Amino acid sequence: MILKWLPLLLMLCCGVSAQTNSNQTEADSLDQSQDANVEAPMVRAPWSSKTLDAVKHWPLQHGGRVKPFDTFAGFIMLKVNGKRSLTVNHETLGPVAWTLDCMLYPEIARSYECIRVTNSEVLTNAGIDVSQRKRSSRWSFDDLLPALDQIFETAGQITETKESSTWSLVERQTVQLAQNIRAMEELFHAFDAARWTFPLTTVPELQAIYGTTPKPGFSPLIPGFIQLEELANTDALLNLPDERRIEVVNALQDLREQLLHQMQIARQGIAWFAPEQASTQEDAAPAVWSHSDVVVQNALLGSPVPLQAEALKNMEAMVAARDHRPLLQQQAVLVQEQLARLAAIHGQYGRVSLEVFFYRVDFFYHALICFTLAFIIACLSWLKPDAKLPSKGTWLMSLSGLILLISGITVRCIIQGRPPVTTLYETILFITACCVSTAMVIESLDRRKIALTMATLLGSIGCFLSMKYELKEAVTAGDTMPSLVAVLDTNFWLSTHVTSVTLGYSAGLLAAAIAHVWIIGKILGFRKDDKDFYKSITRMVYGTICFGLFFSIVGTILGGIWANYSWGRFWGWDPKENGALMICLAELIILHARMSGLVREHGFHLLVLVNGIIVAFSWWGVNLLNVGLHSYGFTDGIQQLLNWFYGVEGSLIALSLLIAWISSRTKPSSHRTISPSK
Repeated sequence: MILKWLPLLLMLCCGVSAQTNSNQTEADSLDQSQDANVEAPMVRAPWSSKTLDAVKHWPLQHGGRVKPFDTFAGFIMLKVNGKRSLTVNHETLGPVAWTLDCMLYPEIARSYECIRVTNSEVLTNAGIDVSQRKRSSRWSFDDLLPALDQIFETAGQITETKESSTWSLVERQTVQLAQNIRAMEELFHAFDAARWTFPLTTVPELQAIYGTTPKPGFSPLIPGFIQLEELANTDALLNLPDERRIEVVNALQDLREQLLHQMQIARQGIAWFAPEQASTQEDAAPAVWSHSDVVVQNALLGSPVPLQAEALKNMEAMVAARDHRPLLQQQAVLVQEQLARLAAIHGQYGRVSLEVFFYRVDFFYHALICFTLAFIIACLSWLKPDAKLPSKGTWLMSLSGLILLISGITVRCIIQGRPPVTTLYETILFITACCVSTAMVIESLDRRKIALTMATLLGSIGCFLSMKYELKEAVTAGDTMPSLVAVLDTNFWLSTHVTSVTLGYSAGLLAAAIAHVWIIGKILGFRKDDKDFYKSITRMVYGTICFGLFFSIVGTILGGIWANYSWGRFWGWDPKENGALMICLAELIILHARMSGLVREHGFHLLVLVNGIIVAFSWWGVNLLNVGLHSYGFTDGIQQLLNWFYGVEGSLIALSLLIAWISSRTKPSSHRTISPSK
């Protein structure tokens, strides 16, 4: 970056080198800035709720989208710590409190045992003694400090020499550990410039501009840039005596080098500042937010940004007041108001507040609680089939869980401005909601508590998987609402093709879930003489398969139209396309086999279980291939879970066939008996 008054210094340096090391690495920049930390007490006062609430609502741009600080902190903590809470000295820190500690008190936060290492072999390879720790434990930054170079070197070799899909488990964990440590370092150095006091009193000329007691941060520099340019003017420097000229040039050079260094660090931090002018073009790309170095750069170039500069000033004042809680709280509120004003220029702050509300309510966690309670009540109700109270309790908790689930999905849609099926994480939630609602509709028609019990079970499993998969999204994408790849950024096709296909997935999985009741019931001899019970299950499964086939075919055709629109061909035998075709063919075979009498009830339900395996493969399995135009859906760490699913389903099918075969071999032949004549 060229500062407006720097070329003059280069001309008048008198043999003093003004060159900076442009090849300095990011890690070197962060390490050299460690001296910027101001001495502070090794304890800090608890955060007030008002301060945390204000900071939660700070808008920022990260990962290609605008989000609240609350979301940013939550996923950083989830990625590094494995959960959204940390207990330090009997105090439980949430994401915002933990992140503020890292940013404002790095010398304290370095000792927090918050870096989760799931495999001690990673640290053993880096030369750390792990004999006193469990295989999976949490380490502090200071604990890992002696091995940082080795960890980063090993991770760099892995990423440079191998494709991510070929990494071993230890290699993958090594790369993730390096990324987590880097994320911690970025937090530690996020406010380095705000803590740094620039050399503004080294010569009388600078004292005349900035006074004798300069404050830390970029903000004190900005008002004096015009006078600083005048001081660096050629004529002004030539009018000075030779000794004074060299002294002033050296002072300006020192200031320049420190300013460039701090701007370089700030450029690696957080983009806090929305542009002060909104775009006048309707189809303009989303505005790119600025880091604090850009605010300084604009001031140097004579294009001041007063709103951004005022927000930066209050942010740096908050850092300076870190040990004065009332003043810090006041500054945090001011920063929130100013950043909100900038975001509102682009109409983006309303969604920021809604996102804070979304994570505060935690819809899906509470939905999991409701579905789990509903499942427990449903199981108890099978012990007393005639009792009405358990049945009403199951309905109440199931409806509560479904309302929470749908409400959470709807809020996510409003925040993102697109349908709820853009990532695999979102499809878990959407498919769960579809399965539960469809099962409850079936229950309202059948009234045998079979579909209702399946609704509670599928709701519990779906919400539980979504919470587990959220951690994987934090590790890989850093968010569950990431920016879309270009091919997906089309609301019309997301609303038609992807929604139709996921509805087909939902029906296929629901049919397989209900078919389990028939298969397991027959194996265990449950109600073996109640033919109506099993016929009702068959009707439910048959209707659900018909429902799924309709949406699978419609979704697949719409996908082909979208592919022709985006890629110039209707069908390309892409793995994801093949998976959708497999579902359509499997469900067609099931219905034709049943209608033609090729299979009876037993064979029909076994085929439905096979269809469930095909749906799981199409939904998740093809993404693990990491090939084709749909490879953006690659999901790390799912293969083992899928293998377990395939194994359990395959074992159940084999067991059912074996029992049926044994039964047919041991069943006595039926011969007509002729009564003797009287």
